[in-house]
Amino acid sequence: MRLRLLLGLAPALFTIVACGGGEVDVGGAIPDGAAGDAGVNGCFSSSECPTGQVCNDFGRCELPAPMGDGGVTPPPEVEYEYGAPISSDRYVYVAMTAQDELARIDGQTLAVKATPVGEAPRVASAIPGSDGAVVLDSINGTVTVVRPAGDSDTKKVLPTLQRLNRLDVDPSGRYAVIWFDLAKAIADGGIGGVGSFQDVTVVALAPGVERAVDLTVGFRPRAVQFDAAGTRAYVITQDGVSVIDLGYATTHGPSIVPPIPVADPALAPESLEVGIVATGQYAAVRISGQSLLRIVDVAGPEPGRTFDIPLASPPTDLDLAPDGARVYVVQREAKALSIVDVPGDAFVPGGVQTIDLTNHAIGSLVLSRDGRRGLLFTNATLDERITMVKLDDPGFSRVTWPLKKAVRAVGISPTGATAIVINAKAPGDPGTATSVDDYINKSHGYTLLDLATGFAKLQVTPVDPGPFAYSPDGSKAYVALDGGNLVTATRALQIVTTQTGVVTTKQLGSPPSAVGILPGAGQAFIAQRHPLGRVTFVALATDALRTITGFDLNSGIVP
Repeated sequence: MRLRLLLGLAPALFTIVACGGGEVDVGGAIPDGAAGDAGVNGCFSSSECPTGQVCNDFGRCELPAPMGDGGVTPPPEVEYEYGAPISSDRYVYVAMTAQDELARIDGQTLAVKATPVGEAPRVASAIPGSDGAVVLDSINGTVTVVRPAGDSDTKKVLPTLQRLNRLDVDPSGRYAVIWFDLAKAIADGGIGGVGSFQDVTVVALAPGVERAVDLTVGFRPRAVQFDAAGTRAYVITQDGVSVIDLGYATTHGPSIVPPIPVADPALAPESLEVGIVATGQYAAVRISGQSLLRIVDVAGPEPGRTFDIPLASPPTDLDLAPDGARVYVVQREAKALSIVDVPGDAFVPGGVQTIDLTNHAIGSLVLSRDGRRGLLFTNATLDERITMVKLDDPGFSRVTWPLKKAVRAVGISPTGATAIVINAKAPGDPGTATSVDDYINKSHGYTLLDLATGFAKLQVTPVDPGPFAYSPDGSKAYVALDGGNLVTATRALQIVTTQTGVVTTKQLGSPPSAVGILPGAGQAFIAQRHPLGRVTFVALATDALRTITGFDLNSGIVP
């Protein structure tokens, strides 16, 4: 379920969901050029292709396959999920590829510490629950675990398979799974070469007991997910789900972890969306064009057992409740949202609750962090509505609010009080507009939406809004504006005060590429494209800016 933006950069509190695609983390700005604009060749989602085209698995716009009645398949929904980043409280880490080092920038003091970490490091990740980081050597097949220790850093170097290019750390920070992602390799222009299509390296990260073990999984991994406890990893492959017991795997030798099938192996992998519920016992599977939700036992009492739950129309999106108890299934054609209790409704499908959304926006769903609220919208068409559903209400009460512009992406604040709506742009130059509404529709912009009242504050922007992040208390949102690399292009950060809707624009010296938060340092940070490397820090309390320049940002930035 997720297609990619500037894959070398850090998560900007987003993953992007291209229904029917494979899950890949997002780390950069949404490319300038609105949905529906002509002339787009490289793409990250169908919303960035010319009208009537879709984005294929290799990031190219193409015409969809004809339907049996001579029509064309409507474009898929594209979901931008707002989620908590894997972040250090205090530090920003920069993989300095040319220098073979990992830089650690202190968000409080701006002091920089560089640690040698192997040859040409490009992929890095922070370790949840700590201020440490993991960085992957892209030449020799090693991974380095780096931890702050006063004025210096400690490090542990472990062997991995060669030419791996993806690194996922479990939510507890105890384990990492390193693997080769073909889609990422293509997006990176083949840098690093082609790695194994069936081998992964699993790493134990606990201090003093670090260990790396190589495993064989199903063919062509597409994503790695974890259960909420961080005890199992689920490698989503072309032929199923390989379930790795992380504790067992890292205390034993290399082995084969065969996949558990979740669909007909003849189906194209991009036609499947696979999500692992938080308990880790079941996988929820959406199959493109089929009016059903499939629940597969992957770590429960009967691994491999499959349950098909009938739906009114093919689902266009599915989302998993944070506690693992429910799966929410959006059906655009039937204008319905089904609430599936897991695993109860798999055994007794008659228990599925379905709410009628005939007069509401429908297509994609974004959940609040606590799972109590859901925002429904569509970005397959220019629909200027958004619907809120109270998922903790026994009657699932809902309300639809009008907006001034259509919806492309939605991110809900950590507290669930507001949302940032990245608006879709209608084709055309706003300079040719014939009315105020026409001007707004043809402009870029985003909307601050109050979820208690439905009040919407539209902010028109000169370029497509890029990555954004919320402060931990949701009182501010930070939106990057990246107009490109020309000296005269827009390069700015907009700070949105959510209680008042007031927007303050801070000019940046270089184009912004990623936005993140350092809660322990009380700072937001904006990574920028600059030949020497540049990061600007913004005090959460005062909006004061400090910038550090002089290190290489040509690879990965990890909050």
